[in-house]
Amino acid sequence: GGGATGVELAGAIAGIARIALAKDFKAIDTKNARVLLYEGADRILNSFSPDLSERAKSDLEELGVDVHLNSFVTDIRPGEVKVGEEWIDTSVAVWATGVSASSLGKDLETEVDNAGRVHVEKDLSVAKHKNIFVIGDMAHIKQDDGELVPGVAPAAIQMAQTACKNILNDLSGKPRKDFSYWDKGSMATIGRNKAIVEAGRLKMTGFLAWLAWLFVHVLTLIGFRNRVWVMSEWFWAYITRERSARLITGDADELEDALRFIEAKPENLISENNKHEKSVG
Repeated sequence: GGGATGVELAGAIAGIARIALAKDFKAIDTKNARVLLYEGADRILNSFSPDLSERAKSDLEELGVDVHLNSFVTDIRPGEVKVGEEWIDTSVAVWATGVSASSLGKDLETEVDNAGRVHVEKDLSVAKHKNIFVIGDMAHIKQDDGELVPGVAPAAIQMAQTACKNILNDLSGKPRKDFSYWDKGSMATIGRNKAIVEAGRLKMTGFLAWLAWLFVHVLTLIGFRNRVWVMSEWFWAYITRERSARLITGDADELEDALRFIEAKPENLISENNKHEKSVG
């Protein structure tokens, strides 16, 4: 999927393969690693303007990601993904093409769209059940310009605030308020020093956009301590190009033995090598 999740994941995976794995795991040949991104539309990041979508595509390709547009995944099975009529070999498949609404909406016996989202009134209530509010990915509601409110976290938060206010207004005998979505802008990070930002007429790309993305995400964290910790981790990762997470590789029996050692159960070793070492010791 070529939405924000798919683009950010593709960029992150490419960065890990080209930098982190190559540096820390000499036995892994990262030159053979391929990251393929398939998008059914004619461009990625459709919620952004076309020029920013094109910039994001160029940034991904610079990272080594193969971007395929107008391509639909029609089937998936272990080790393979079917794109159109062609089967593509793959070790890992990540699905990031969006979500369908819960089937609960259909149980309300009200109008739903093709994705299962419930058509709600301007106050976010259900037409036939005025005491039920539907928000977030479950809600189908249009903005003043006729466009659907996007299924993103800021929209869900604003819906929740409006629904809470309307419940309180009901309890106090006050009239309900209509929901109005305030689009604060969109951001997407593609990789190290690569991001795009769009907020109204403001457009940013590259390093400045990446810094803006970092700043906004740190600002939304709860607690000063969390913000300082995250900033220090990001700063260290940036200057050292090191990741705090590490991958343990090896034979399945040897990995199982490692877990047994951690659990202080060396008498239950599996692999022959470890059994021999235990008997010699």
